[in-house]
Amino acid sequence: MKGRSKAVLFSGLLLVASFIYLVFLGMKEGGMYYLEVSELYGRLDELGQRKVRVNGEMIPESLKYGPDRLTLTFSMKDVKGGERLEVLYRGTPPDLIDQEGVTIVAEGVYNRRTGVFEAGKLLVKCPSKYEKKEGAG
Repeated sequence: MKGRSKAVLFSGLLLVASFIYLVFLGMKEGGMYYLEVSELYGRLDELGQRKVRVNGEMIPESLKYGPDRLTLTFSMKDVKGGERLEVLYRGTPPDLIDQEGVTIVAEGVYNRRTGVFEAGKLLVKCPSKYEKKEGAG
């Protein structure tokens, strides 16, 4: 009986430790900064090599995709201003990225040496067709 209670206690402690690890992992991912392009440039010293999410409007004519190396490069601009950010993403491009007026949320790290934001994830936010138009009743 004593061996069985030790096994149950060990299993319980392992379960609690796993739960705590998953909570901290989720907090780390959820605690990421969400910035506009101009805010990123204003906080580069503070952020260092920390992973962040950057929101900006895609500049369609800057989009270049190399299917042989699965590299996507583009520029995005601040939604409120004119500052531009060069982005490099390795992987298959998301759907609708080449549409006019899309907003991108890029998750990654700004490389000061190259001056390029290296994204590991991209989220495309399309302009909503369902927003209420000005003057609509």
